[in-house]
Amino acid sequence: MTTTSAVDRAPLTYGQLSVWRVMTHWPPERWPETYLSTVIPVPPDRTLTSVTAALHTLCARHESLRTRFVDQEQHVLPVPDRVDPAVVERPGAAPADAEAAGREQASRPIDRAREFARRFTVVTDEGRPAYAVIVVDHIVADGYGLARLRAETAALLGGDDPDGKRLLDETPAQPRDLARHQRSAAQRPRREAALGHWRDLLRTLPDELFPVPDEAGHHPGRIEAVLHSPGARSALGAAAGRLGVPPQAVLLALTSLATAALTGTERVVHTLQSSNRFTAPWRTIVSSMNQYVPLALEPGAAPFERYARRVHGAALKAYRFGTYDLDAVTELVRAERGIALGFDHFFNFMAHDVPTDPPDAAPGPRRIEPTTPYRQIGPRLDVKVRGGPDMPLVVRADPGLLPRPGLHALLAWYDDELHRLAADGAKSTTTDELLGRCRSTLPSGARS
Repeated sequence: MTTTSAVDRAPLTYGQLSVWRVMTHWPPERWPETYLSTVIPVPPDRTLTSVTAALHTLCARHESLRTRFVDQEQHVLPVPDRVDPAVVERPGAAPADAEAAGREQASRPIDRAREFARRFTVVTDEGRPAYAVIVVDHIVADGYGLARLRAETAALLGGDDPDGKRLLDETPAQPRDLARHQRSAAQRPRREAALGHWRDLLRTLPDELFPVPDEAGHHPGRIEAVLHSPGARSALGAAAGRLGVPPQAVLLALTSLATAALTGTERVVHTLQSSNRFTAPWRTIVSSMNQYVPLALEPGAAPFERYARRVHGAALKAYRFGTYDLDAVTELVRAERGIALGFDHFFNFMAHDVPTDPPDAAPGPRRIEPTTPYRQIGPRLDVKVRGGPDMPLVVRADPGLLPRPGLHALLAWYDDELHRLAADGAKSTTTDELLGRCRSTLPSGARS
């Protein structure tokens, strides 16, 4: 780990810059919508002092937890003498109650320039620490980084967490080192290649399709629902195995067809999340590494097998250019199209635990759950696939594009089509058939 005796200034990483820019025009009261949180159970024999010590060690290991973000720079401060979490008494609290208590402590927006962009809370039960809750501004960590903080904290508290113990043996990379690396002379060819990729997108995609203006997603009002389906998870793995592509490609291909049905277009542009952390040494970093990656797709009339393979190849190419200077790209878009760059139709696949082997027992039935989105602005369509035995498939949408009945119908369509692909349609289904069934499933008010 890097330690200093004084504040060390460094540029923002490209991931931090992307978070900074995306939220620039948001009203501050909306910022907590993007905060990430995690809950760590505290073993029965731990004291408040030991929990505080664990959080202090966490801050010593990860500079993002002791960084202030000032004038588009990261100011890394020395390891503090101590950490003072908020302490909230909640007798009999369950994990969901603890998370709510932690998010309540983060309901006031964090001032990035004057305080560290995280909030620590210890939830007690009759005075005994029951849970530690970590809430971070997205500029501090993405989902992978937050998972690392959770695992390390669990291990520091003496819990049985093998992953956490393994992570504690590593010396994590730090954001300021990444920022300097990204702007180094050695990385110039990569920067130029990424900018060239954006020039190609602007040259080949029409104005009405890409990019959308930045203000397009600022009108408040979003609805959300979640498909819980162990059967869909099993079916996705089986279909991916038959098609010879990763599960992500199957769901991305289906999502592109759904988007085409909703928007009434033959071509669609999705926004993928590029994590940019899977090369050494940056896989160990706790920071915001995600950047938006545009992916243009044209389903056409083709066997779904062929289309899924094409989607997989196109996504891999898009990810190759997923590390870029957003300011340089924004200037390019403004010069070429005269608008501030915006993004739409998000797809984020996080279900990296989908098995390709059939389960021993029959999977459970599906359940569609209406939920309240944290974020009430942003893309018109946002599809997020989470890991776990029921593979929650979350769709958040602008009701002007997809009203509530259409949202539930769309989630049922995903479930039905995954089962159909797994049963016998992986090799024979066409994109036209899938698109036609999606259009006929959606209520008339949800079709362009």
